[in-house]
Amino acid sequence: MKIGGFLESSLIDYPGKVAAVIFTVGCTFRCRYCHNPRLVYPELYAETVPLEKIMALLERRRGILDGVVFCGGEPTMQEDLPEVMRRVRSLGYLVKLDTNGAFPEKLAEALPYADYVAMDIKAPFGPDYARVCGGQSDDFDVRRSMLLLRSSGVEYHFRTTFHPDHLPVERSGEIERFLGAGERYVIQHASVVKK
Repeated sequence: MKIGGFLESSLIDYPGKVAAVIFTVGCTFRCRYCHNPRLVYPELYAETVPLEKIMALLERRRGILDGVVFCGGEPTMQEDLPEVMRRVRSLGYLVKLDTNGAFPEKLAEALPYADYVAMDIKAPFGPDYARVCGGQSDDFDVRRSMLLLRSSGVEYHFRTTFHPDHLPVERSGEIERFLGAGERYVIQHASVVKK
């Protein structure tokens, strides 16, 4: 697993839990408002955080942390994601996966080891999806991932980050109509820095 960073504890990344966060490297999307833009490009990481170093730390923090979050970048690009999630879970941790839904096959492999999934819906489905994702997406795969989550039995929520220049919050209704009754949907606002 190519890991670009590790946060020993977070109170905000796993709802209601104290969790460590593993930041994976690489993403096929090129969202202009990405909050972890360096993680998108694997070539920026000549040196990565060794997985075994993280596993040793997680072993020592048993009973202190509730869970571990896999985010990125896009974790489902990592070939060994399901196995690493299994290893983390075997230590007694809850496992949360943050994903953009672009790789439904890998998501299906990872779901048996997930306790919670937060999946981004980047824009209303259709031509705007590719535009918001920097031309790098197939919303068909995202829809397939939504169906997988709905039938998995794993706790989940969908979320969208709105940005005034790329996707105004007023368009949230266009996304909400793709959601089922009672599905959790989180609206986030991108930080806008004026120069």
